[in-house]
Amino acid sequence: MKPRVFFMDYLRAIAIIGVLVIHAAAPYASLYQKAEFSMWEAGIIYNSLARWCVPVFFMISGALLLGRKEESLKDFFTKRANKILIPFLFWSIFYYLWRVLAIYKSAPSFIEFRDLFLNATIYYHLWYFYALIALYLLIPMFNVFCRYATQQLVGYTVMLYLLFFGVFRYYDFLIPNKLVDYFPFTEFTGMILLGFYLGRYNQSKKLRIIIYTAGIIGAAATILRTNAFAFEQEQFSSYAFGYATPNVLAMAIALFVFFKYFITKRQEQNEQFSPGRLLKQISWTSFGIYLVHPLFLDLIRRYFQNGDEVLVHPAIGIPIQVVIGLFLSLITVTILSKIPYVKRII
Repeated sequence: MKPRVFFMDYLRAIAIIGVLVIHAAAPYASLYQKAEFSMWEAGIIYNSLARWCVPVFFMISGALLLGRKEESLKDFFTKRANKILIPFLFWSIFYYLWRVLAIYKSAPSFIEFRDLFLNATIYYHLWYFYALIALYLLIPMFNVFCRYATQQLVGYTVMLYLLFFGVFRYYDFLIPNKLVDYFPFTEFTGMILLGFYLGRYNQSKKLRIIIYTAGIIGAAATILRTNAFAFEQEQFSSYAFGYATPNVLAMAIALFVFFKYFITKRQEQNEQFSPGRLLKQISWTSFGIYLVHPLFLDLIRRYFQNGDEVLVHPAIGIPIQVVIGLFLSLITVTILSKIPYVKRII
């Protein structure tokens, strides 16, 4: 296994765990001034410290798919369509039925499904498909750019992305501006280029120290800014939770670079070094875990939180939900992956 792919296994595994943390912690954000402050704060801390997971997933895609040998559009899209479209359609229908029958206990409606589907609002985690499909449509063009562009040119493009989304957009509450509206990237297209850049080119030890320091500051800033906004507005604000905010990107970049160098160094020191079986399995089934985990979190959440009533303190309840949700999702996906035809949905 190539070192580059080797450290990707670790990133995928921790990133999917981060997704479960975010989704287990999210309901507690609405408890501001409705429950004990420590309960709300615990949810905010867990959520803040896991926000990097989504940028890391997009960065992994960029690192693995960009700068490669060119292939025909037909071959590229055929491979991705087989992996994405069937799960996308199946789980959109599944979660729509789960939403109307199990949660709202109403009758299904094709018109309602159509409207929710077209607006990416069937279920809270399915937005990822829409972003991923849009990125795949652009990957062939970005691949040519990354294959032939110099490091300086790719770095310049990444810096523009960080400037417009990380500075101009995030700090528009200080100096109102609409500059990002005229930048031809979305918050996710920049992430795939960022992943390619960090994966392809080396970062000096001095630069890595700066990156790690920025990551720590980003983690603290996410927590502190979320608290500050809540106190100012007297209600929870997710402003600092944005995936393209400088604080979240700083965490994502720090983790990406850390695992790149830590795992590569371990491999160089020990040729027999490899991820453990559990970590490999979590990594290999991360896409399936992403698809099924909301179902299990929905089923177990009632034992931890009932509306505004918290049954188990989030400091303990969130990691327990993550462990249970991860275990059940991993078992389910592993079983489904062994069933002919059914395995195509995960």
